Amino acid sequence: MYMIRALDIYKNFGHLKVLKGVSLTVEKGEVVAIIGPSGSGKSTFLRCLNRLETIDKGMIEVEGEIMVQNGPDGKAVYSDENRIALIRRKMGMVFQNFNLFPHKSVLENLILAPMLVNKVPREEAEKKALELLEKVGLKKKANNYPFELSGGQQQRVAIARALAMNPDIMCFDEPTSALDPELTGEVLKVMKDLALEHMTMIVVTHEIGFAREVANRVIFMDNGIIVEEGIAKEVIDNPKNERTREFLSKVLRI
Repeated sequence: MYMIRALDIYKNFGHLKVLKGVSLTVEKGEVVAIIGPSGSGKSTFLRCLNRLETIDKGMIEVEGEIMVQNGPDGKAVYSDENRIALIRRKMGMVFQNFNLFPHKSVLENLILAPMLVNKVPREEAEKKALELLEKVGLKKKANNYPFELSGGQQQRVAIARALAMNPDIMCFDEPTSALDPELTGEVLKVMKDLALEHMTMIVVTHEIGFAREVANRVIFMDNGIIVEEGIAKEVIDNPKNERTREFLSKVLRI
């Protein structure tokens, strides 16, 4: 069974056609990196997978449960909100701008959703949170506030916060794009560790080296479609499509 199956996804913003029939399947334990130029639809597609954006047409299935599919008129029809809420809990989301609650401590950022959504007792939520903070190397920062942390530290807290909900799938939307180069490595290390633990991951990224090293598959998107996909090293080191070669030559400066 696929962890995620998205078929023929279309998404428009007014007259702007952002996704034009994108399909993707992700297997358990697989790391899929989505690369491509800005404006190609990468982040929109990722957001559609967990209903941060709605789609106009297509089908999305998460661990065998259909979130949205085409109705009789060919337009997307979503399942009821309660079912969607349960499906979305399977997916952790990490954004490029951290999105931490500034008025809450690091620990409080991690325990809030498990307590409110999953009804986890506070003591249990705090124990899990501290374990996750140790995992990302920030246990000593549990009582600090986001403004007291570097960008790299804030993003590691954001990853720990997503993991606190025990997701089956982790989605990363350009998690290092807001970071200075020297802070990028500490975030990528946490993501590499997750990959080694066989966490299912979909990563929208400009970090081509990370994609080559960690991803099982690379998807290259441009102008709202998937132009090329395949084994990471093959797509990056030996792209078949001219548009892929052009993009990578600019990014890698070769």
